[in-house]
Amino acid sequence: MRCLLIEDNEKLANAVVEHLQLDGHAVDHAPTLDQAQGFTAVTDYDLILLDIMLPDGDGRDSLNAQRQ
Repeated sequence: MRCLLIEDNEKLANAVVEHLQLDGHAVDHAPTLDQAQGFTAVTDYDLILLDIMLPDGDGRDSLNAQRQ
């Protein structure tokens, strides 16, 4: 499974990425919404784990914009 983790807490992100990779998943990590948009522009993901409070915006607003 191809996953994208959008999380600005580096320690938490590293733990989640490591765990998912140990389970055999391919994982990209973006600490900001801007970087996440770069990933989603070129890659299709099976799962996106999205933090709500990010340095460059609210994850819920980004999710709503992608749904439209």
